Amino acid sequence: MKAFSAGRITDAVCAICPEIEERIANGAAERNERRLWWELSTCVLSSQVPYPLACEAASAIDTAGHLFEPYCLPDLSDRLSETLRRPMTATGRSYRFPGARARQLAATKERITDRFGTLSGLLTMLDTPIAARNWLVDCAPGLGPKQASMFLRNSGFSYDLAILDRHVLNYMELTGLRAENSKPIATMREYRLGEESMRGHAHQLGFPVGILDWAIWIVMRVARTEEGARA
Repeated sequence: MKAFSAGRITDAVCAICPEIEERIANGAAERNERRLWWELSTCVLSSQVPYPLACEAASAIDTAGHLFEPYCLPDLSDRLSETLRRPMTATGRSYRFPGARARQLAATKERITDRFGTLSGLLTMLDTPIAARNWLVDCAPGLGPKQASMFLRNSGFSYDLAILDRHVLNYMELTGLRAENSKPIATMREYRLGEESMRGHAHQLGFPVGILDWAIWIVMRVARTEEGARA
């Protein structure tokens, strides 16, 4: 990211944070069970997969209707796998990990149903962001701290958790919040330390950390595309 200075990137990030906040305020809707399962599915399915393809796969699962029903089907994993193996309508591509992600989603559905009844029930009973994230990381296969934080932000539950994906980590290196060429985050402790660093940075800039890293994700992707075009 040598083509852009840290100051220029940060200015661009701060410029779009209010737009994101306005979009959230204008688009605020009740968190219904169907939407929650779409968001959670997308977070599980987006690991090592392009985000648009993960969204399309989540929509295919949503159309089938297996996850947001109040019960857990005994053959849910097989049904999900069958759905994910079909070519996606928009791209014609098939999902990359149909069996593994189907098993993860089926296990998550079973555990949430047994413990809370519904995803809405989980968010009601685990009423703090940290408690909700900890449970998801510990009990929902396929959800690490990044994916769990993303689900809680995208569902509107909390904007006080950081989604430390590669774009945000690159931004942290660019701005000195993280040492250059740092090793990947491998433990929950390392994730929390990075999150606290981002939270302090967000506070200095005057935005919730969940809004700031959303803006960072947008700006860093655009900057990388522009840098590649110049090469």
